[in-house]
Amino acid sequence: MERGRLLTDERGQTLQDFAVGIGVFLVVFIFVLSLFPGLLSPFQSATGGSERAQAEQVTTQMVENLSEGSDLHHLNETRLWRVLDQSESDLRDRYGLPRTTNINITVETLSGEKTINGTDNSFYDREVATSARIVTVEGCSPACRLVVRVW
Repeated sequence: MERGRLLTDERGQTLQDFAVGIGVFLVVFIFVLSLFPGLLSPFQSATGGSERAQAEQVTTQMVENLSEGSDLHHLNETRLWRVLDQSESDLRDRYGLPRTTNINITVETLSGEKTINGTDNSFYDREVATSARIVTVEGCSPACRLVVRVW
């Protein structure tokens, strides 16, 4: 009975085969990752946590300060329109926001088709932090959405 040698010179794979295989694998892997740049970070946005917190703070303060009576979500129309008529710098001062912050406040129908009233500054084509509350206001049936956008 002849025993075979465990270590022979006849190998199925050479060092060059291994290097070429790993090289091709790495090139393909990096190519696939470059095709899908958002693959590793799908939930990142240009707005940070501070903007989301500011939008939430403004929305909460508006609902608490502009509510009338015992119904927390029924806003006093006169006081609401007075706030919406303020300039952006006055709104920043009123809600304690930094000077570099932009803010947009709108009252819109629940379907979002029609804006009832809002501030003048535009937020289109931007990443914005948004906070919304369902509120009732005179002339808004059955309810409206108070939307605060900060960027």
